[in-house]
Amino acid sequence: MSLNNALNIAKTGLHLQETNIAVKSQNLAAQGVDSFKRQYLVAQDLGYQDKVLAGAQTSNNTIAALGLPIGLGVKAAGIYRSFEAGDPISTGEALDIAIMGEGFYQVLLPDGTNGYTRTATFQRDPQTGQLVTIDGYPLVPNITIPIDATDVQISNDGIVSIKLAGQTNFQAAGQLQVARFINQNGLRAMGKNIFLETDGSGTPQIGTPGLQGNGIIMQGYREGSNVNSVEEITDLIKIQHAYEQLTKVITTSDAMFDASIRMIS
Repeated sequence: MSLNNALNIAKTGLHLQETNIAVKSQNLAAQGVDSFKRQYLVAQDLGYQDKVLAGAQTSNNTIAALGLPIGLGVKAAGIYRSFEAGDPISTGEALDIAIMGEGFYQVLLPDGTNGYTRTATFQRDPQTGQLVTIDGYPLVPNITIPIDATDVQISNDGIVSIKLAGQTNFQAAGQLQVARFINQNGLRAMGKNIFLETDGSGTPQIGTPGLQGNGIIMQGYREGSNVNSVEEITDLIKIQHAYEQLTKVITTSDAMFDASIRMIS
């Protein structure tokens, strides 16, 4: 029974490390992806078989000061993201507008629902002039930059101003808004740097950049990934060592099985 337990526990540990290395691989692969947030695996131990319960009365009418719980292994419980802002990358492009601090841009998805992104590279739709993501998702609320606009300025609090051809003064074109969530890790990642609201994230709280804890807008910047490659490589070494140790448990248990069989025969 104990040797079987050891094998089963080692198996759960190997599965856990396989999941962990997948998370670390994603982090390293995405270190050049704008606004990517590094991920961490959260693990839990499984249940226990109590051979002796702590506090139970023993056969000689004493109280067991220690229990004898035999663990059943470990499991991957979830993956969370660090939403710490990545380093700002200066581009000088007028429609690169990074959020420094908390918050997401709202974008309208093809199915009519809102998605949420921190990717700061926007374009003008060639037909409408609306600000859209590189995948063509319109910014919410809608902001349109006319074709004859010669300059665009965006303030830290998200006011978009444009200068039209033949004019000397700027005029207002719209107000950027940001969305915050009580539990950012409850958001569902759908790819393309887009997140979706879930019951776990709570409803979005929409507000003006720079107010009530919202991040500010930095025009001419993109937000880089917050992946720390040194940390990820160090973690990979730890995962490799853990994997080697768990395989050692399996080979040791197998050798003990063989020895037990030889003793019986």
